[in-house]
Amino acid sequence: MKPKKILKRILLALLFLIAAFVTYSLIPRVGHSQNSYAKPLKKSNLLSISFQEELRKFAQDTATKTEVVIALKNNEIIFEKGDTKKLINLHSARKSIMSLLIGIAKEKGMLQLDESLGSLGIDESKTPLTEQEKTATIKDLLMARSGVYLQAEAEVDYARDNRPKREQYRPGEFFFYNNFDFNVLGAILEQKTGKSIGEFMEEHLAKPMGMQDFSASNVVYDSPWPIPNKSLSDYPVYWIYMSARDLAKIGTLVAQNGNYENKQIISAEWMDESLKPYTKLADFNLDKAPLDAYGYLWWLDTDENLIWADGYGGQYLLIDPATKLVFVQRNFTGNSLMSSGLFLLDKHRDASHKNDLKHLYEITKKYLEK
Repeated sequence: MKPKKILKRILLALLFLIAAFVTYSLIPRVGHSQNSYAKPLKKSNLLSISFQEELRKFAQDTATKTEVVIALKNNEIIFEKGDTKKLINLHSARKSIMSLLIGIAKEKGMLQLDESLGSLGIDESKTPLTEQEKTATIKDLLMARSGVYLQAEAEVDYARDNRPKREQYRPGEFFFYNNFDFNVLGAILEQKTGKSIGEFMEEHLAKPMGMQDFSASNVVYDSPWPIPNKSLSDYPVYWIYMSARDLAKIGTLVAQNGNYENKQIISAEWMDESLKPYTKLADFNLDKAPLDAYGYLWWLDTDENLIWADGYGGQYLLIDPATKLVFVQRNFTGNSLMSSGLFLLDKHRDASHKNDLKHLYEITKKYLEK
C-alpha cells in the first residue's frame, strides 16, 4: 500500500476517534423526563417590578457567580432569575436531602437511628473497620460524628488535611465533616428500603410534592468530573441533580415543618429533631459564617434562626421558617464530561459566597415588612 493511502487511513481513523470522543463527552449524565405528577408553582406579585429589578441587578452585577436564583413566599414564586428548571448537581447540598430521606425511612419503620454499623454489616474491604468504629450509629452519621476516619469518595480538602487518627475519638464525640458518614448513609438507605436513592426519593418526595423536573435517574454515582475521584472506600458517592424550582419546594417543606400543600410528607417531630444544633461550629474552631451550627446534615444560622443546605460551586438553599421565605441559588457545574471540564477550567468556579444570597433574602424580608 502506498504511503499516502496509509497516511490518509490513519488521519481518517484519528478523525473518527476524535469525533467519537467529542460526541461521548457531550452526552448528558441526566436529562429532563416527562412525569405525570408535576405541579407548577404559583406566581405572586408581592414584589414590585422595580424591586425585582433591584434584586436582579444585585445578582447580576454585584454578587459573585449567581447564575440562577428563585425565591418563594408561602410556596409561591416572588422572584426568579435564570433557568430555574435546569438540572444542576447539588454537590454537598445533597446531604440535606438525605436527612429528609432517612427521616422518612425511620418513620416508616424501615430503620432505627440507634442501629450500628456493625449490626448493619457496614465494613470496608480494603481498610476494615475496628470494633470501636463499628459501634457508630445512624444517628452518629447524621451528625457527622461517626468516629470513622477513613478516606472516602469525593472528600473535600478539609477532610483530607484534617483527618484525625483512627480511634482518636469514639463515635458521637467529635464533629468531623467527612464523606464516609454521608456516603454510608446512602448505602444504608438503599439497604434498608430495597430501593435506590433516586427511586426512594421519587416515591416519597418528588411525587407527593409534585416536583417538575425530577426523576429517579437524576441520582447518579461516582465522579461528575472528567478525572475519576476514586478512593479505597467500598461506598460510592451519590450525586443528586435537581432544578432550582424543585429545590425551592424542598425549602417550603422544611419551612412548614414537613408539611407541603396540606400533606404531611415528613413529621414535624423529625423536622424538629433534625434541625437541632447538635454541633456548635465554634467549639471545633470552624468558621463558616453566617453558619454557626450543624444538625442532621443541615447547616444552621442560630442567631437568625435560618436553615441552610450548602454545596460546592454555589449551590445554596436558605430557609426562614418564621416568614416562610425560601431562597435558592444555583450555579451550573456541568452535566457531561465536556461541560464539567469547562467548569473546572474556570479559575473562579467556586467564587460564589452564601452572603450574596443572604443579602437578597435580607432586603426582600425588609421590603415585605413595610
